Amino acid sequence: MIENINKETWLLIIRSTDDGLHKHILEPGQNNLGRNLDNDIILHDKAASGYHAEINYDEANGTVTIRDNESTNGLFVNGKLIYQTQTLHHEDQIRVGLCLITIVHSESKTRYNRNTQNIRTRVTSELIVESLDHYGVLLYDIGQRLVNMPDLNTALAEITELIKRMIGAEECQVITADQFDKLNEKEIPISFAQKIIENKTATIFSNTLRESRDSDDQKTVPVSTMVPMLLVPVMIDENVVALIFARKSVEFSTLFYNSDLHLVLAVSNQVAMSILRNRVESELIHRSYHDSLTGLPNRDLFLNRLSQSITRSKKEKDFDFAVLFFDIDNFKIVNDSLGHSTGDKLLVAIAERLNHNVRDIDTVIARFGGDEFAILLDDVKESLFAVATANRLREILSRPYNINEKQIFSGVSIGVATSTIGYDHPEDILQDADIAMYQAKELRKARVEIYNKSMRDRALERMHMVTALKQGALQKEFRLHYQPVISLQTGRVAGFEALLRWYTPNRGILNPADFIDMIDTAGLIYSTDHWALQNACRQATEWQNKFPSNPPLFIAANLSARNIKHPNLVDNINQVLQETKLEPDRLWLEITEKVSAPDDEGAIEVLKKLRSTGVRISIDDFDTGYSALNYLARFPVDVLKIDKSFVQMIGQEDDSQKIIEMIKALANHLGLTVIAEGVETAEQIPFLQSINCEYAQGFFYAKPLDAQAATELLANRHSW
Repeated sequence: MIENINKETWLLIIRSTDDGLHKHILEPGQNNLGRNLDNDIILHDKAASGYHAEINYDEANGTVTIRDNESTNGLFVNGKLIYQTQTLHHEDQIRVGLCLITIVHSESKTRYNRNTQNIRTRVTSELIVESLDHYGVLLYDIGQRLVNMPDLNTALAEITELIKRMIGAEECQVITADQFDKLNEKEIPISFAQKIIENKTATIFSNTLRESRDSDDQKTVPVSTMVPMLLVPVMIDENVVALIFARKSVEFSTLFYNSDLHLVLAVSNQVAMSILRNRVESELIHRSYHDSLTGLPNRDLFLNRLSQSITRSKKEKDFDFAVLFFDIDNFKIVNDSLGHSTGDKLLVAIAERLNHNVRDIDTVIARFGGDEFAILLDDVKESLFAVATANRLREILSRPYNINEKQIFSGVSIGVATSTIGYDHPEDILQDADIAMYQAKELRKARVEIYNKSMRDRALERMHMVTALKQGALQKEFRLHYQPVISLQTGRVAGFEALLRWYTPNRGILNPADFIDMIDTAGLIYSTDHWALQNACRQATEWQNKFPSNPPLFIAANLSARNIKHPNLVDNINQVLQETKLEPDRLWLEITEKVSAPDDEGAIEVLKKLRSTGVRISIDDFDTGYSALNYLARFPVDVLKIDKSFVQMIGQEDDSQKIIEMIKALANHLGLTVIAEGVETAEQIPFLQSINCEYAQGFFYAKPLDAQAATELLANRHSW
């Protein structure tokens, strides 16, 4: 750069928008700076005056001073406007028009040669950020305002006023990305702004404005005026999220300074951080009050809105509201059979249907987690409207869903609670709606129930039952009953179906329909199935040893849908067979047609493993729908149980008899054994025998018997 300098020398490092970076060695004496060509240092800068300033180098004393020549735009040293002659020092920064000049002493030339880029950066940072002039103070003020003001739009409006004062602009505005299409309103050519956005560069420019003025002859004529403008992008992750726009008054004849540009660039960094922080805070707030899967409000937001409705109902006598609480019937079967991914898609589909079919005004739809949803209906004139809305939604949500190219049917049970009862806390009305929903499930799934106070007593009783389950009722109060399965060829007992019963202290003997959901809720469904299997197999072995028969008695045990893909199922069943010494082919595992989808490879694989051990697989409640036939084609099945709804119609409806004949013919073709369940009259038996149905069970033969009564039945060698 500078070589063989043996005496003290001062070097000017000049940066300008026109010339870029160049260097000038100060000559002893006076050095004139300006735009005119007869200056010692010519500045190719329209913002500089013709004779802007002079720099005097006193070689004898080794000092350098600078003086303003009454320039139009002034002279700045280290960011301060200079009115009098001032002595310069090494690395001082001078602004003349749009030019930035750093003065460097020759003793530091080696360091300069090594760090040219660092000095170039430091010129900007020291001029704008680290300086103690009013620019630095205002920049700090901007940072504080952006950090401490929660409303970003208000903060941006305030800092634009500060920017205007800093750079002498008539107008300044932060234009966010969603308003870029309005740039033409600022007289900024869209194509020009698009280049700024694409190139991610800041720029100073002039734009020609045409305005109307009155002439001397009182005619209005268009006048073109060059207006200085500035455009700086605001960047987040390499994306332009906003533009800072500024322009000077049409009366100004000077452009913006280069330092103005860098100052606004520094501001843009703070604006970017504030926009990003605002986004993050908004996202965190949204996430804290919304369900991540469906995007619906969550429990916290729902309770907040519900609390507002309670407050309003106490102030306005005519204001009533209602809460609808529901969950999806048999959702666990969907999860267990088709996988949680499909279950999640079903939840999203349900949320979409709710959003499309519930009025937007005065309504909050929320997901509480799992398969639980709630709806707040404000300004409900009467409870019948809430019930009607619930029934309408129940019907809409019961329509089939197409997920992963499969049709899924899933009903909902809905509980309704209205504010007419009088509530002080949101949790109370939500709990009552939940209680009503459980009542709907107990009576019959896929229905609507409105809360009444008697339901709370039943809910408390249910809670006590769940508590009893967790405290060991399974071991103390549960028993197995056995319903005989009769051979239609011999009329003798061929086996038994093991059925669970709960001997409660207060409610008597309960059937599974009364408590199986509570067992599932308590997380005891697998241990319950395992307990029933152990006792059934042990009892079957005991009977075979006491009453030997050929073929030996079989025992049919139910396998819950939730447990079919339990990781230890196959091993545990094999262990039970070994412990009880029951032959595998004497154990018939009954699954319902709804246990899994017919193309559920996971369930099919489990059943194949069980069948390979000798255990027989039976489908309970078999009907003739498409899914039923698909089961036979895909699942490893040994036994079909004809649903009692068909059997009970024997002798009454010819179609039912034809369906049974068809099922038996299909079973014969597939090599399957058939059991007719629900036989209640003697008249049904001849028809079943005529089609060579192998087995039958029902109240005509015997109700489910406790172990002692079943033993006595075998001892009597009863025949039908």
